[in-house]
Amino acid sequence: MSVSIKSVAMPAQHGGWGFLIEPLLIGLIAAPSWGGVGLVIAAFGVFLMHQPLKITFKDWRKRRRYARTRLAERFVMLYGVMALGGFVIALAAADSAFVIPLVLAVPFALVQLAYEGRNEARESLPEISGALAFASTAAAIPLMSGAQLLIPAFALWIAAAARVIPSILYVRTRLRLEADRPFDPAPPLIAHAAALILVLMLIAAQLLTPLALIGSLVLLIRAAFGMLRPRRPTPAKVIGFREIAYGLLYAVLTGLSTV
Repeated sequence: MSVSIKSVAMPAQHGGWGFLIEPLLIGLIAAPSWGGVGLVIAAFGVFLMHQPLKITFKDWRKRRRYARTRLAERFVMLYGVMALGGFVIALAAADSAFVIPLVLAVPFALVQLAYEGRNEARESLPEISGALAFASTAAAIPLMSGAQLLIPAFALWIAAAARVIPSILYVRTRLRLEADRPFDPAPPLIAHAAALILVLMLIAAQLLTPLALIGSLVLLIRAAFGMLRPRRPTPAKVIGFREIAYGLLYAVLTGLSTV
């Protein structure tokens, strides 16, 4: 049985990279620290571990051991050491308050894992749950300076959620449009409008500066124009790369908008 190292060691879906990197970037821009660097390492380890761990559990359930099983087990150990090492660095260099949002994110991660076990990971709920779990890092990094930053830190988690939920709904709808399948533009547009209102509330509460509003407006405009018909067909990869660019812009503006 021929085994591709890439298929075992790397995530099958590359779209999740943005939802991993964006909250980490928000947190590091808002509150740079060595503990934050450690958490970045840990988050990448956990994210990379997902693919080989899924393969390992799948083969174990079948009570079969293939060449890919042994390779996947090795990568699970490698990424596990990476995640543990990063977490140890974070614990050694930061206030332990940063674990609060990570613990609160566990239910979101469990929802995604539950759907993974049923081979339904591409449904909206597990995608959103997984993204929200990683979004907790936007709050965890500022909390490395102490629990006194609890409210501003959680404002960043909310801001990260205001990016991931509407964007997941938009991309799913946009791909249906590109495939000439029935689609409903209302859910993603309503979600983007709600996210914009949420960001405005954070600004009104003086938890973010008006700079954060720019990112939400850009996302709302791109969603509105992205679902217009007629329009020029766009490959899925192009849509994905554009989303990464939009996400990075949003993350930078949000990180810079901390009060």
